[in-house]
Amino acid sequence: MKRILFTFGLVMILISSSILFFQWMGFTTESAEEPRAVKVDQSYSITHEGNTFFVTQTIHFLSTIPKQITIQWPSDASDFSCVNDRGDECLTKENGEFQLSNLYKDLKEITITYTFEQPTKTESMLVKDWHPVLSSIETLTTDIHITEKSLRTGKWVAGYKSSSHKKKNYIDYYSFNGRGEPSALYFTEDPLVEKSSSTVRMLYDRTDIKEDRAVQPGSFEGFVTVIITDQIEPYVSPYLIVRNTAEKEMLNELKGSLLYQQYFSTDEEAWLKEFIVSILLKKQPHTSKSAWAYKEVMEGLTSSQLDTFKRRMEEDKTKSVDATKLDVILGKVTGFDSTFFTESVKGKGNIHMILSSDDPVLINKKTHNLSYISYRQKELIEFPQAVKALGLDIKEIKPNVFFTSLNGNTFRFYVNEDYFIYNEENYGLLTNPIQTVGGSIYMDVHWFEKLFKVEVMNKEVSTRDDERT
Repeated sequence: MKRILFTFGLVMILISSSILFFQWMGFTTESAEEPRAVKVDQSYSITHEGNTFFVTQTIHFLSTIPKQITIQWPSDASDFSCVNDRGDECLTKENGEFQLSNLYKDLKEITITYTFEQPTKTESMLVKDWHPVLSSIETLTTDIHITEKSLRTGKWVAGYKSSSHKKKNYIDYYSFNGRGEPSALYFTEDPLVEKSSSTVRMLYDRTDIKEDRAVQPGSFEGFVTVIITDQIEPYVSPYLIVRNTAEKEMLNELKGSLLYQQYFSTDEEAWLKEFIVSILLKKQPHTSKSAWAYKEVMEGLTSSQLDTFKRRMEEDKTKSVDATKLDVILGKVTGFDSTFFTESVKGKGNIHMILSSDDPVLINKKTHNLSYISYRQKELIEFPQAVKALGLDIKEIKPNVFFTSLNGNTFRFYVNEDYFIYNEENYGLLTNPIQTVGGSIYMDVHWFEKLFKVEVMNKEVSTRDDERT
C-alpha cells in the first residue's frame, strides 16, 4: 500500500513539473515573440514640388513584429495612409492616437505615405522634424531619396556620409543613406566648398575660409555633416549641424553628435540618447524633452550623485538606452525609486523628477507608513501626517496654514512660504520648510527633525546608502 501511495505521489509530482515546465516554455516563447523593440531599416522617397513635400516611407522589419505600434506624425503633416505588404490598410486611430494595424506575424514591410508643407526659400532651407516617430522600433539604417521638381539651381544636403546627385532634364535626383534615424535636410542655392575627414564633412557657402583642414573631433565612430553659413539660424542634430562660424565651440557639438551615434534606442526614446550625451559632456541639450530632463536631473541630484550617475553611464558598455534602465540607475544612485524617465517617455508634457520610497519610515525608531520623497536634493516627509504620527494635534486654521504645539511651544507653518512662526516670532529661511510637490504637501526632513526633536530614517534609502558605500 505504501509503495502504491509513493508511486502515485511520484507520478503527480512529475505531472505537476511537466505542466510547470510547459507553462514556462510557453511564457518564454511568448516573451521571445514580443520583444521590447523591433529592428527595422527605413527608406524615404520624397518628391518636392512648390511648397509641398510628398513622402513615401517604407519600413522593412528585420525581427518579430510587435503587437502594437503607435505613430506620431510631424506637426504639419497630412494625407496619411498605410498599406502592408498584402495590400491591406494598416492605419487606425483610437482615442486620438494613430496606430498601425494588420501587423501579422510574417509581415516584412509596410508603406506609409503623407505630405507636409514648408514655404520654399530658394537661397537656403532647413527641413527638420519631417518624419513620423513610431513606437517600439529601432531604426538601424535609413535611405533618403529626393526628387526635386522646383529647386533646380542648388543642392540638397543630408548628414550622412554617403550621398549622390543626378541632374536630369526636368528633375534633380538625390540619394542619401546612413546609420540610425532620418537626418535633417538642408537646401542651398550657393555652391559649397567641402573639407572632409573620416568622421566630419565641412561645407562652406563662401570661399574666404580661414580653416586649413576639417575639424578633428577625436577617436569617434560615425559621421556628421557641418554647414557653415549665414543664411539660417544655427542648428544642432545628431547627423547635421548648421553654424554661422567655425569657432572652437563647434568641437563640443561635433563630439556630442558623434557620441549620440554610439548609443542605441527605440526611435521614440531617441531623446534619451541626447540626454546621456549632455550629461557626459556637461552641455545643454538642444531638444525640449531632453533639455527638461537634463534640467530636472541637474537640479535633483547632488554633485556626488551626479558624478556617480555619469560614471555608471560611462561604465555601461552595451550602449543600449531605455527609460527603465535610466530609472534603475537613478534609483541606485539616490537610494530612492524612480519612474521619472518612464513617465517622461509615455507622457506628452514635462513632469518633475520626484523620487519616492515605498518602505516604512522610522521616527525615533518607530515604524510609520508615511510618504517619503526626494525632490530638488531635499528629503521630504508627508505633512501634516508626520506631525500627527508624533501624537501631536495639528490643525489647518485657514487654507495652507497649519498650527500645532509641542511642550508649550507653538508653531505656525505656511505652505510654499520661506518662513514659519515659532512662539509668535517670525523665522525666515532660505528654503520652504513646507511645500507642495506633485499635488501633496511635504515637510523638509531636516526641519522636521530639528523643530520636533526627532530622528527620521527610511529603511530603503538607508539600505541603499550602505550598498553605495
